[in-house]
Amino acid sequence: MEQFDWVPGYWLMTSCRLVLLTGVFALLVRVMPCNPGMYWWRNMRGAVTDFLYWFAVPVFLSNFRTLMVAGGIGLLYAGGEPDVLPVRDWPLWQQCLAILVLQDVLLYGIHRAFHTRLGWRFHAVHHSPQVLDWFAAARFHPLNHLLAFTFADVVVLLLGFAPVALLVLNPINVFYSSLVHANLSWTFGPLRYVFASPVFHRWHHTTQAEGLDKNFASTFPVLDLLFGTFYMPQGRLPEEFGSGDPDFPDDLLGQFLYPFAPRRAAPAAAEEEERSRAA
Repeated sequence: MEQFDWVPGYWLMTSCRLVLLTGVFALLVRVMPCNPGMYWWRNMRGAVTDFLYWFAVPVFLSNFRTLMVAGGIGLLYAGGEPDVLPVRDWPLWQQCLAILVLQDVLLYGIHRAFHTRLGWRFHAVHHSPQVLDWFAAARFHPLNHLLAFTFADVVVLLLGFAPVALLVLNPINVFYSSLVHANLSWTFGPLRYVFASPVFHRWHHTTQAEGLDKNFASTFPVLDLLFGTFYMPQGRLPEEFGSGDPDFPDDLLGQFLYPFAPRRAAPAAAEEEERSRAA
């Protein structure tokens, strides 16, 4: 299976990243927690599931990315050689900056779509941790990941950006995603409207009514300002997190199957949350 020859190297790289991230956030969360005592290891079964997400899901999605690129070339160029677009000649730093902006716009729209009634059944997997910390940053249902992040990468490649730009951005995106999910009280002060902060994104994950369907941007909150979905009140921090379903499965297979399971009678709070998202 030559297409999987890169997997051991990827797993080694992921292991090194997790060791580094564990050291960084273990210190920071002790000093500046948003929710004191909320550490990822407090739910060990969920932590094991998140560990599997970090290692397993990207291995399968890498092949889907290749198929999607091939399909896009077939649709856009009838299977012929793609045109060389001018962006390929830009300096690498310009390509990286353009990709950050382009993908954030794409992901903002896709993210909002996943907060509709149909999309929520898949996206609820990402919102399911009640103990929200950086380790949960990789918890996405494979179809959610495929239709969001994998699709955003494919769009960038089809537009002609150099693949090396995505390679440069990958560790930056991993660290930043871990940061905004971390249990930190950072708001970024005067830069709160420029860059997504941990508090900004924790309001997105809260089950508190005022935070529902707010703060969709992955990196640049100006998108939420433009579309009226920005919420980060001064002097207040989110306290409760989760999907709204108290019986949400903790295991990997259960979460993969959750969107397809027969609907059960939901508690009143969960019903109200789903009605809000469907509105």
